[in-house]
Amino acid sequence: MWAARATVVLLVGVTGTTGTAVPAAAHRAPPANGFAQQGPWNTKLPAHVPLAANSAAVVENIRLDKVNNYGTWAVNTDEYSTPVYTVGRNTPAQRWTFSDCLGKPELAPVIASSLAAVPTPPGMLVSKGSDAAVTIYQPSTDTYWDFWRAEQDAAGHWSACWGGKIEHYSRNPGIFRNPLGATATGLPMGAFTIRIDELRRGRIDHAVNIATVRTRAGCHSWPATRDDGNTEGADIACEGQRFRLDPAFDISTVRSPAARTIARAMQEYGAILTDKAGALVTYAEDPRPTMLATGGPDPYLALMDPDDVVPDGAEKYYILGDIPVERLQALPYDYGQHWMCG
Repeated sequence: MWAARATVVLLVGVTGTTGTAVPAAAHRAPPANGFAQQGPWNTKLPAHVPLAANSAAVVENIRLDKVNNYGTWAVNTDEYSTPVYTVGRNTPAQRWTFSDCLGKPELAPVIASSLAAVPTPPGMLVSKGSDAAVTIYQPSTDTYWDFWRAEQDAAGHWSACWGGKIEHYSRNPGIFRNPLGATATGLPMGAFTIRIDELRRGRIDHAVNIATVRTRAGCHSWPATRDDGNTEGADIACEGQRFRLDPAFDISTVRSPAARTIARAMQEYGAILTDKAGALVTYAEDPRPTMLATGGPDPYLALMDPDDVVPDGAEKYYILGDIPVERLQALPYDYGQHWMCG
């Protein structure tokens, strides 16, 4: 429903303060997103974390983005999110084409290896809206792809304007090598996108994302590798910056069970700013592949609002309304970067 435009920008990182991580539990089950247990997505936040000195001002600007842009905190599913495909060893591989919608032909060799042999399931869908994003994971080769502005022509050939491939996916912390990746931050959609099955079981064991209207120009925070920030100002959130929902917030006051699950993940793992958007949004996987496979209705209609606490048909766009944006807390730039070092 709300746009999240990606732009390829090559920039260096921003340094800052980090906190202390909680060690991973022994014999922990593999993360649901498939990425490495250690890293920005799958490491729980400690009980006490440092906050950015201007946390309240940064969060207030995000709240204003919500107020001034549709007045809601939406969950993007079939529009401006991504379908997530887990494909088998025998899925036909296709050589995709670089479409160069940005007019940057010098990037063709950078993405060439990512496009060379993409396992492409028949009937594959991309997200609705101008992003036309798709996420593909092949467990047999432990390889992951995501693409932006992916398109199939009349002859069945696929192309993409940008994206990338991650080999050894299960050992990767969930960061593309700069400048690859479908998001403007180089953060893989498969790392943070909420899965239907996670909402069904009522548990998300990884950080989720937020995208908002104004992001700070020329600023990105680890784990982002780049940014497409659009607004000057020290109190505008940087892409890649981590937020946490105040752990003192009582999530039992959130009426939607799915929203309570998302709120709990934001308290335990946090939410990372992954891109710009046309409103304040969080991503969940596109339900259409599931609907096609099962022949059933959109699963979110029952998962997100079984008690009819929001208007019929608006479940996906309003369920986070009970989570007060002002209870978010901004962490310092590059928080958790030391997780990569042990």
